[in-house]
Amino acid sequence: MSTLDSQSLMQWLASLSLVERARALNIVSYMLTIHAREYGLPSSEQLTSAKKLLGINDLQHKILSQTVHYLDGEEGRAPSVNSFCKVLTETADHHNISGPLAAAISFAKSRTLVAR
Repeated sequence: MSTLDSQSLMQWLASLSLVERARALNIVSYMLTIHAREYGLPSSEQLTSAKKLLGINDLQHKILSQTVHYLDGEEGRAPSVNSFCKVLTETADHHNISGPLAAAISFAKSRTLVAR
């Protein structure tokens, strides 16, 4: 998955059970932490990297929050899969980190049982 759109993300996540969805999102978050290492600790001339790092942190926060709802069996308290996917893709677009998010999702898709 080299590009990312909320519709394909929504279809993939909606096809998974709550436990599989939580596992997949944890894998995405795990991979985003690896992508974050590319940006290092920014100095004043590394402002773009700093913004990307903050964006990855924002994505991780959103993904892990959603995962907690799934693992607690509280799908009704979490944003819908459709809304959640839109928020993720909009956040990634805003921070210019759609590539790392798409790569993390592609990796997670390869490790989940359904909808590869």
